[in-house]
Amino acid sequence: MENNQNRFVYLDNIRNFLVYNVILLHVILMFTYPLAFYWAVIDKEGSSRIYETAVVSMTIYLMPCLLFIAALFIFPSLKRVSPLEYIKKRFLRLYVPVIVFLFCVADISYQLLLKRLNSVAPTYLETFLNSWRGFINIPGIYLTGSGTGSSFVVFGFQHTWFLTFLFFITLIVVVLSLPFKRKSSEPKKVDSRKEIILKTILFAVVLGIFYAATMVYYSMHGITPGPFLIIGKVVSFPNHQIWVLLPLFLFGLYVYKKEWLTGDDIGSWKLWGTMAFVFLALYVLLQHTGCVPAIEEMMKVAEHNRLFDNKMPRPPMSFSTQVAFLGTYLLEPLACIFLLMFFLSFAKMFFNKTNAITTFCSKHSINVYVLHLIPVLILQYTFMNVPITPIIKIILMAIIIIPACLWLSHRLVYPYPKIAIAFFVALKLAALAAGFTFYYYALLVLIFISFAGAVYESARYMVAQKASLKPV
Repeated sequence: MENNQNRFVYLDNIRNFLVYNVILLHVILMFTYPLAFYWAVIDKEGSSRIYETAVVSMTIYLMPCLLFIAALFIFPSLKRVSPLEYIKKRFLRLYVPVIVFLFCVADISYQLLLKRLNSVAPTYLETFLNSWRGFINIPGIYLTGSGTGSSFVVFGFQHTWFLTFLFFITLIVVVLSLPFKRKSSEPKKVDSRKEIILKTILFAVVLGIFYAATMVYYSMHGITPGPFLIIGKVVSFPNHQIWVLLPLFLFGLYVYKKEWLTGDDIGSWKLWGTMAFVFLALYVLLQHTGCVPAIEEMMKVAEHNRLFDNKMPRPPMSFSTQVAFLGTYLLEPLACIFLLMFFLSFAKMFFNKTNAITTFCSKHSINVYVLHLIPVLILQYTFMNVPITPIIKIILMAIIIIPACLWLSHRLVYPYPKIAIAFFVALKLAALAAGFTFYYYALLVLIFISFAGAVYESARYMVAQKASLKPV
């Protein structure tokens, strides 16, 4: 999305914040047992309900806000290139990384999970073949999480589901907009500050009621919220959050068409920040005291039933817990939308100037999103038995992963995409022949080389900046 002079920098900065927030979320998942018992590397002793609540709270705004921002850039991009060229570029930018990820490293999480669950893990080649057998055997519409037994490997897009979903809803928007492409746009009535605030609040309330009703429908029909729906083996999304994701994407298209962000005021960041804090605080309180304890019990049963043949019944849910869940369903969209408006208004005021660091991060944001999961898993496995507190592990992993992914994108993936694909494919083929231990150490070395490269180049940059500021 662009204005007359330059790109709206604050939108890129918000996206940067959200992408790195996703990395933090995945790092923290190591300490969220039993909530995330399915995660490949779990530290049961270091796990805490605080981390579980933090993860649950972050998920309500991360992907919806990223989709909203992505929606803002679709129509401006279509003004510069033809629809076919745009779809081609989006396929290369969004879907090719998914394909490379799935072939090269997606099965690493399964291998680490099987090493954790089994005394004798299968070979890496077996895990690779089982993963792709799972892909071949899944039907046209498939809900993840089915299957039993500790050796079962379920196919999933993992974190790249977001890229598949974004690509296909973008494709739908482009196709539907074709009949209107040549029509001249009529002058638009610009909404006032009060109208923007009222429309946003109304949208949040309606979406909250709709989402709560949908979750009640799920409960009445025995549909478990959480698993991912895979359609046609090419697109995936969470079966419950889709009812927030899609409205937020459409909201982004509406905001662009109504030119809300080109005006001077979408509401004070203090107003939106206060509203976001109130609803998020209520959401966190209900989750921490009512929902997460109940989910823990359900996940323990789910873990047992996944591993063993003697199935345990799902624990009953008290009326107070049901009320707590209903409250979170109502609050989730409100907290998400008000946080989004806070991000927009706050960043527009304080983070709307270009600088080398934010421009650099924006350039590599998609690559960092694709690359980060494997460094997360590898470092979680590496740090598993290191005798330091969980919070120190989280900080250290984040400090290593973010610069390493940025440097790898900057020096290999972004400038030489074909060479990068060839490199990762070759490394994968070598790993299938040499085994998982080889792959683990090769990736660990690559992570630390990338981190060292990032530190070195950052130091050089800072020295050069200081030298340029000295008087001649």
